[in-house]
Amino acid sequence: MTMKSRTIVSLAAAVVLIVGAYIAWDSFRGHAETVHREAKYAISATELLAAFTADERAATEQYVGVSEQVLEVTGSIRAMESISGGKTNVVLETNDPLAAVVCEFDDPDVPQDWRAGAVVKVKGVCTGMLMDVVLVRCAAVK
Repeated sequence: MTMKSRTIVSLAAAVVLIVGAYIAWDSFRGHAETVHREAKYAISATELLAAFTADERAATEQYVGVSEQVLEVTGSIRAMESISGGKTNVVLETNDPLAAVVCEFDDPDVPQDWRAGAVVKVKGVCTGMLMDVVLVRCAAVK
């Protein structure tokens, strides 16, 4: 192997390690940093879904942004669903039977007294809309 080939292989290996470390860090960080960050917007679940339904591109620009931003969303719990990986989705009512705001929590971070019908405030990072508007790394707001 020539010196130039070794340099290229070394640089490629360094890039792979850096990207891998970032991905690992990003996937293991939890709600703690979300709960302590100031929310850029405070909005109801109904208003958030309406914004995405009216103009998904504009809502994505505003609520997802170029860098992640924290939203504070208020709504009534429609349902709570355990999902894989020690996570629970708290589904907030939007008055649309086909769409909701889905807030992903780590299981230990879901308050024990939360039940369907309770009005709650959640901080989370909006990732946009699939069929529902999705917030990740969520934390309860007291």
